[in-house]
Amino acid sequence: MNEQCGESDGPDDDDAVGPASGNASESDGDLVGSSSEEEEVDSFLDAGGSEPSAKDEIRGWPELREQIKSDLTTAQKEKVALTHINKLLILRNFATLRMKGYKRIPASKEIAQQWHEKGGAYFARKIRILARHYQRFEQVPAENRGGDGGCSMLNNEQVQTAARTYLMSLSTGEVTPKLFTRTLNERILPTLGLALEKGLLERTGRRWLIRLGWSRTRLKKGVYMDGHERPEVKEYRNNVFLPLMAQYQKKMVQWLPEGSGLVRVDPILGPGEKRIIAVFQDESTFHANEYKQNIWCAPHRKCMAYFLTFGPRTQPGEQKLMRKGRGRLIHVSDFVEEENGRLIVHNEEGVKVKDARVITYPGSTGDPWWDHTQLLAQIDNALAIFEEAHPECTGLFIFDQSSAHASLGPDALRAFDMNKSNGGKQRKQKDTVIPMTNPYPEFRGRLQKMKTEDGQAKGLQQTLEERGFKVQGMRLKCSPVCPFENDDCCMARLLSKQDDFRFQESLLEQKIKSRGHICVFLPKFHCELNPIEMVCLFIP
Repeated sequence: MNEQCGESDGPDDDDAVGPASGNASESDGDLVGSSSEEEEVDSFLDAGGSEPSAKDEIRGWPELREQIKSDLTTAQKEKVALTHINKLLILRNFATLRMKGYKRIPASKEIAQQWHEKGGAYFARKIRILARHYQRFEQVPAENRGGDGGCSMLNNEQVQTAARTYLMSLSTGEVTPKLFTRTLNERILPTLGLALEKGLLERTGRRWLIRLGWSRTRLKKGVYMDGHERPEVKEYRNNVFLPLMAQYQKKMVQWLPEGSGLVRVDPILGPGEKRIIAVFQDESTFHANEYKQNIWCAPHRKCMAYFLTFGPRTQPGEQKLMRKGRGRLIHVSDFVEEENGRLIVHNEEGVKVKDARVITYPGSTGDPWWDHTQLLAQIDNALAIFEEAHPECTGLFIFDQSSAHASLGPDALRAFDMNKSNGGKQRKQKDTVIPMTNPYPEFRGRLQKMKTEDGQAKGLQQTLEERGFKVQGMRLKCSPVCPFENDDCCMARLLSKQDDFRFQESLLEQKIKSRGHICVFLPKFHCELNPIEMVCLFIP
């Protein structure tokens, strides 16, 4: 809003130089007199709920100066506190300089030099805050002297609201006790007329942060999400995993309590049946410099005589300088089983001669990152070691549900990789059998070739029509993704829900089953069911 005598509250008003001050630019680096200072002061006053309420219209300094003179005369007659009169005198001088063409910064500095020999920037800031308060409320801030009975200043609702408003304006991670304390001392409390002579200490600001609900939290690189009770996880756990494990457990060794220990009970096997041994697999990564967190140090050689005489009570011992980085990345993929602990082969002397563990050092200058190709190569070795260590047993290889473990072959059935029409650049896929759950009984169990007679890859439309679906007018694929609750929103979604597309064996399952062993996947979010996780805790 424009003021009288050629003054304005526009953005250029903050940084202009008054006629009597040629060096009015700020040199202390604070946000004083900037275009945002008045907005900041207004926000603290509004958040603090200052009384009385602000005026609807901010009057010009000539009118305000006449009111200041009237308030000063009244104050002198009523013999109010000297600090109240001093504030009115400062406001009168400030209004006079503003009417002469001084801007806020030069005017506040000029008065600060008159009242203080050093003319500090902090006192100039308080003058501008006082002037802004008078502009908005047309009265001097209420005095807050005389003590509060030993109560914390944070009990003041205005202080609480203003402090919370400031803290919530900061981005996550920017709040610190030091910054909060400085803002309280330099901005919030002076704005509310509660400035202290010495200011709050940083430990006070830390206690205030805690009382306001903030807490110090250790930063973490990962986020844990508990999905134990998700519907799809419960369905797989209760209807697939647990029934399978109960079936396989009948052919496993049982360890039953007897007295103070356990006794081994071998399974009763039928003709042609083999004992089952569970083999758990997992991968873990470590850093080369994680293996030592504390060491035992000898006393310094120069202090050895002192140590032998008095003991290491005051003299420091030697120290080992640790590297700043965490060191090279180490990736470990290993198996554990109940007979030998780990999946290994011993010779007659009990010396380990074969080991299924694979250790790599991935990185830009190291080994390739772990993928399903390396995993399949490790599985070949692990199967050979298992068959040598347990020649008359069947291995039950148990894995978690990672993307590498679920990798499919290059000719796998993928509905979303198919075009609408035959041919084109789409990938050729393997032949399949129409599942028995197909809604049209006359097509169930039929062999369906995924290539045309001339060798081209079939498209979605012909593949679905051969299964009895009417897809004329149906969209090819949803964009950007299909709605989660829909099963037939598009051709690709409809085909992907067919059992032969849904339940395909991964390359890992195919390799293990081809050797006569069993492959099972743990339910998602159930790492506690894998005993190798406990082993990984002790490796560093």
